[in-house]
Amino acid sequence: MSEAVKITEQLSQNLLNAQVGVLGSMLIDPNTVGQVLQSIKDEDFTERQYMTIFQAIRHLFADGVPIDPIVIREKLGAGWEDQLKELIEATPTAANVDAYIDLLRQSSTLYKLQNIGFELSTAITLDDARDLIDKAVGLQGSKPGVKAMDMAQGFERFFDRHDGETKPRFINWGVPVMDERIFAEAGDMVVLGGYPSDGKTALALQFAAGIGRSHRVGFFSYESTKEKLYDRYIANTAMLSYTKIKRNTLQEANYSELLELKDKITGPQLTLIDAAGMTVLDIQAWSQSHHYDVVFVDYLQKIASPRDQRKQSDFERVTAISSGLQQFGRITGTVVIALSQLSRPDRDKKTGKIRPPMLSDLRSSGQIEQDADVVLLLSREDYDDKNAVRKLLFAKNKEGEAFDWVRFKFDGDTQTFSKLAPEPETDHNPPDPKQRSMYDKDFQVLPSSTPMPF
Repeated sequence: MSEAVKITEQLSQNLLNAQVGVLGSMLIDPNTVGQVLQSIKDEDFTERQYMTIFQAIRHLFADGVPIDPIVIREKLGAGWEDQLKELIEATPTAANVDAYIDLLRQSSTLYKLQNIGFELSTAITLDDARDLIDKAVGLQGSKPGVKAMDMAQGFERFFDRHDGETKPRFINWGVPVMDERIFAEAGDMVVLGGYPSDGKTALALQFAAGIGRSHRVGFFSYESTKEKLYDRYIANTAMLSYTKIKRNTLQEANYSELLELKDKITGPQLTLIDAAGMTVLDIQAWSQSHHYDVVFVDYLQKIASPRDQRKQSDFERVTAISSGLQQFGRITGTVVIALSQLSRPDRDKKTGKIRPPMLSDLRSSGQIEQDADVVLLLSREDYDDKNAVRKLLFAKNKEGEAFDWVRFKFDGDTQTFSKLAPEPETDHNPPDPKQRSMYDKDFQVLPSSTPMPF
């Protein structure tokens, strides 16, 4: 007997044992029914008769009928008595229901993946193969068991989590002003929005490099190639002219400086990915296989939809993408930082000025605002001046102060954002005085030529 056949037989036996254990536990102890229904679905059963019994129990439970073998037999009809008796006799105790649930979920998922693998080996077209790969990735992110705790458990765990010694595991942006205000942790979704040409990609790349000094980061770009992004990264990190880099006119001194800065340049655990055509599931699969802690997506509205969703409206498509990114982060514990387009800015009829962006400007779907734990909005103080000071508004911040803001000078030739002092009181959009007093003391005035420290 070949090794492959032995493995297949072992999987089939594990799957059969798990189905018997789960159903037997439900028949022996009705108190396990709700627990099983939270984690197990119809499609987890490969034996038709077992699926039928599971469905009967689920229907009775939904109708509020007490669960016991006699009631279940009446629900199923004639001919099921021996089958139910065998399940009860084959299950030694319902106390092991947790182990049966875990075994069934794992065995069922592996069984489905093996079937997909067989179909993949016989796929005729590349589109068929991609659909199968999407299914495989989707199985890995399927509904996990519900996690919960009561108030007594919460009280006990609170002291364990807040012992004064364990350092909270927030991502380190590499930018002090961000670290002090944005407490992003595993599974959070951060959205960075801005009008065209305000520097969203440059700021995101600078953040990614900073985060990459303490976390594994993947930067998925739908806008630029990995080579173009790397050129921008070099300009930022080495403070070199991006124009000279693009025109290939660097001098000998520039190359010497780059060699001296090699350790700094290659230090971040940052990978640049050409993402054109990738779906949310593709991003999830690549990220999990490369063990990224943080993922940047530039930008959300350009993420491709699966083939069966490509006829959706723009609203439906972007809504599904936003929800998909949020679920990817929640299920895998990955911090997702997605760039977003904003709706076309309107000019004030009286002043002729472009107003600063608002949450409602996030383009295509309000779901983006709903899904995000943090929303950062980047804008120019004077929209008509490409060299104007940039203003980053913390428009939504679940774990910190919202409506706080930071001012930056943006040097396009070195792709560098540098923190500036707060706006003067004469600003046409000053923050509320009560809010301002909370954070003015936290700012340190830096010369405009000083880049944000990493």
